[in-house]
Amino acid sequence: MVLSLGVVVIMMLVVVGATGLCTVNPEETNYARENPVDAQSFLDLESRTTETALRLPQVPEGWTPNSARRSSVAGETAAIVGWVTAEEGFIQAAQTAVPLDDALKNYDGAYRADRSSRTVDGTDVQVFASEDADVRPLWGFDLGDERVILTGSASDDDYEALVRAFVAAQPLPN
Repeated sequence: MVLSLGVVVIMMLVVVGATGLCTVNPEETNYARENPVDAQSFLDLESRTTETALRLPQVPEGWTPNSARRSSVAGETAAIVGWVTAEEGFIQAAQTAVPLDDALKNYDGAYRADRSSRTVDGTDVQVFASEDADVRPLWGFDLGDERVILTGSASDDDYEALVRAFVAAQPLPN
């Protein structure tokens, strides 16, 4: 049986390797910067399909949008856009109509025991964090007509910059 399994694994490696669809690159890559997504088009389309106010923040120079998708937060739809920051961090923003506390508690199913709040240029921001290194922090704030949840591997300065950008942005037309 072990011999059969070994043959199957070797055959699989040969077939996958021959197709070129699987690569291993342990070095850094600029893939996210070289293949940006069109965040504006995505959010424009999303704003037409939802009654939730959506915003396109003017992010700092050097940030590149690298992901955009529709997802679910606490059982309701959310538009999510992610950016690679100038310092090579990653941060994504989920925009939803779900009440802030529900959105933070039910964002991804991970438990975040550490809860605090801070103020960024007059905007109250709730921060949910965990001691588990695999669980990323959540920064959430209420803009009145929508709630925004930020998460990622970026620095606190990048989180604060994105909070400011969302507060300054106007809702897109529905």
